[in-house]
Amino acid sequence: MTLGSFARKARRAAPGVTAIMLATIATGCSAGCSASISVGRDKAGGTYSNHGVSFTIPKGWRRLSDLTIQTKSGSEIWSEGFAAEPGYDLVGVTAYATKIVVTRKNAKKVAPQVAATMRNLFAAAGGRVLNGPIVTSLRGMAGYRFETTFPGQSGDMLESRLLLVWNGHTEYFFNCQHRAGSSLSAEIEHGCGTIESSFKLD
Repeated sequence: MTLGSFARKARRAAPGVTAIMLATIATGCSAGCSASISVGRDKAGGTYSNHGVSFTIPKGWRRLSDLTIQTKSGSEIWSEGFAAEPGYDLVGVTAYATKIVVTRKNAKKVAPQVAATMRNLFAAAGGRVLNGPIVTSLRGMAGYRFETTFPGQSGDMLESRLLLVWNGHTEYFFNCQHRAGSSLSAEIEHGCGTIESSFKLD
């Protein structure tokens, strides 16, 4: 299944939450997407500040300077990837424009719709949702956490811890993924915590 057909399936299933899944598939280069990932020459670690947000880049990590993703979604505003080494073990941070707005008041009500979309889309990609949605918040923005697994284009099974939070119609999507059994799993989880805990709107 191509990413384009994945997007069309998502729009039929739940038009308001189409953007939720596409970052997972694109960042992980699964479901037929075309991506090229390499670590750039930027200074390791430090602070990322752009697109109206800022957060700490884990020590020793670099911004992925060559992250090319083919998608027909059209709702992506920006996307960045960070990793200690090139490959599938990385943290992706993406902003999407969405039709829905999730707040602390409606998060529980919207959760079943988001959960159904996630289950259907991961199943279509040959993966599954292991846990979630767990209603949560980040810097006052409401959203959800999920744990998922799906096959990467390399043949490896990828495990992702996902965080989705909304600021109005902008969804901030954190994809903390690593290959199942990867020696970098613990580092990805730690780095993901650093990025999420330091994330703020400028």
